[in-house]
Amino acid sequence: MTKNYSKGAKRRARKAPVGGEGLGLEETPKREKNGRPSRRGRDRDPGIETLKARCRLMGKQVTAKNIGEVRAPWWGCYAGRILGDRTMDAADRADLWSAICHMRKVVTQHDAAIGLPKRHAACMRLLQDSVVIGRVEDTRTDEERVSRASAALMKVEGWLGYTDTRSRSEAKRVVLHDEVCVDPDGLILALRCVSDGIKGKRLSYRGRREG
Repeated sequence: MTKNYSKGAKRRARKAPVGGEGLGLEETPKREKNGRPSRRGRDRDPGIETLKARCRLMGKQVTAKNIGEVRAPWWGCYAGRILGDRTMDAADRADLWSAICHMRKVVTQHDAAIGLPKRHAACMRLLQDSVVIGRVEDTRTDEERVSRASAALMKVEGWLGYTDTRSRSEAKRVVLHDEVCVDPDGLILALRCVSDGIKGKRLSYRGRREG
């Protein structure tokens, strides 16, 4: 005998959860063939392709370990890669990277103060964009901005004067124009002079014999 259900019972049956839905049961996560949780649908690091390209550019295999290593900011330019390739402790590398960033910041601000066009090197363009985005409103006059920027630039030039001519030229070419470094030792010598100046140390000559 077929049982007749009321319209209300049929309506409640249609709204009832199916297969445990709505009962607080979570969906079983999908897994890869190796048993690890599936990464499909997850948000991936948007810069992962850039990091893979860095690995290939430096002749490294694209592995999770190498991708983690090349995340350091200094791997993004020629000057920084010299620091990454050199054997030095983390504090020393951080000091020299700060010297690179300081040189770029000073030159960028000086260029802006005197109305020069932006530098062509990608590292300088990125720095300029970040400075503009995070800058607090500057209420100084044009004369004050030029004076302050010029003083900062002359200070860096003075620090670089404590190394030899070749090292000084190499630092400016590689750091400011992001060109391939052909004199790593000279670059490091020049950066150490800038680092000493930033720290307020008493500077001593770090150059090589001229001629």
